[in-house]
Amino acid sequence: MNRVKKIRTHVATAVFALTWLLTTTVWAAGGKPAEKLVAVADTRDVAPGLSKFIADVYNDNLLLFGVLVVVTMASMGAILGFFFDKAIGLLGINLGKLDHHE
Repeated sequence: MNRVKKIRTHVATAVFALTWLLTTTVWAAGGKPAEKLVAVADTRDVAPGLSKFIADVYNDNLLLFGVLVVVTMASMGAILGFFFDKAIGLLGINLGKLDHHE
């Protein structure tokens, strides 16, 4: 008799788990399908200049915008690196190669 109770308990647990899992899946799957989002920079109130140029490039050609971003970031990194290397050098700190004497 004890064995029958264990089987009933396991069956009841499995039924409860499946019911709970299926109902939560059905609740999560409801609604109409999502529409495609279009990301566009609003340039109506932007004054002509660099910001408008960058926004227009973003709206018209994402590949060109990506290249523009990569080139801008690389050049900013090079300029800042060169500037701070000179500034640290003026403080007397040598960031060049280290000499190891072993």
